[in-house]
Amino acid sequence: MNILIKDIGQLITCANKGRIPKAGKKQSEIGLIRNGNIFIEKDKIAFAGSNAELKKFLAGSAVKNYDVIDGRGKVITPGFIDSHTHFVFAGSREDEYEMRQAGKTYQEIAKAGGGILSTVNAVRNSNKSELTELSGKRLDNFIKYGSTTVEGKSGYGLDLGNELKILEVMKELNENNKYGIDIIPTFLGAHSVHPEKSREEYIYEICHNIISIVSREGLAKFIDVFVEVNYFTKEEADKIFTFGKKYGLTAKLHTDQFNSVGGIETGIKHNAASVDHLEVLKEDDIELLAAHCKDKKKRNIIATVLPGVSYFLGIPYAPARKLISKKIPVALATDFNPGSCMTENIQMIMSLASVHLKMTAEEILNAVTINAAFALNIESKSGSIETGKQADLLIFDMPSYKYLVYNFGVNHLETVIKKGKIVLHVN
Repeated sequence: MNILIKDIGQLITCANKGRIPKAGKKQSEIGLIRNGNIFIEKDKIAFAGSNAELKKFLAGSAVKNYDVIDGRGKVITPGFIDSHTHFVFAGSREDEYEMRQAGKTYQEIAKAGGGILSTVNAVRNSNKSELTELSGKRLDNFIKYGSTTVEGKSGYGLDLGNELKILEVMKELNENNKYGIDIIPTFLGAHSVHPEKSREEYIYEICHNIISIVSREGLAKFIDVFVEVNYFTKEEADKIFTFGKKYGLTAKLHTDQFNSVGGIETGIKHNAASVDHLEVLKEDDIELLAAHCKDKKKRNIIATVLPGVSYFLGIPYAPARKLISKKIPVALATDFNPGSCMTENIQMIMSLASVHLKMTAEEILNAVTINAAFALNIESKSGSIETGKQADLLIFDMPSYKYLVYNFGVNHLETVIKKGKIVLHVN
């Protein structure tokens, strides 16, 4: 199928000719083309540009049969990329939410047997078919708000069989979901300590057994560790990442959510694709990240901030403005999970980033597109509207891209194009 979208009111390309994440002032560059045009050939973007450029393209193109979409009065962006979620799980924890509202902390609930281990029990009591059905419905919600690519983590199994079960569900859904959403899998066996084993025994099992099987079966691209008090230390993360690298898994980590315990230096040591959360990030660690990102010989680490968690738990917000001022590339994600951020709505996260992180609309758009793509190592395929990239597009019925954060709580998304096909009419 070939499609020409003509006379687009505002075409937001998020084009990234530098081939590095957008940081500092460049995080505000969104590649806006007024009255722009897009030509989709099969599943790829063949052209994106002005009316004058379109005439030249069509004159030289061998493709003569195509559908035409009128883009007047519309805003088109790249498909959003949710680069941090835990969408495969069973059960729910609304009772814990009420406990928090009554004054209990996340950590107190976890110590009492709730938290992550509550969901672990629900997952262990569910079969693959049940998990697939539940998770598929959540994917339907993700795409309704514009997420055309979704990262997903394991971590609610905490033993070999159940961790593999979660990753196998993601693999099956990636190969077969209603809208063709791309799912990027992450192994997060080190999400919490195994409830029936000592931490030493469980870390040994992760390193000497589970990682090799996950790699051999092609079940994950990344390996993640929750570096936090009462969870995993930076030394334990270092060991796990070393084994992960041996088996071809790229590091990511949860760090600096409640306490700062050295996760940033561990992420830098292992050249992590991203460091996520950062609610209590220290000035010294911001400087470490800035120095790493300044080194052109090293791949930039993406700082993925999760304002939905801060909103849901009532904890501090990550220092996004400081990160941007230090030229550290920032991404935004939902962290959708049953305990600390129960929403698949990336647009709400964008609104929270505007109000609480003081990010501009332009910075936010890059944070959920091209920078999020870098956080998942898919920047050559997704994250911007450029020739040769996968045709993942969102068509919004609104007068300006700034409406996304201004007219909050309203879904202006009209049409979703995934891999060159119209897969959803939302409104």
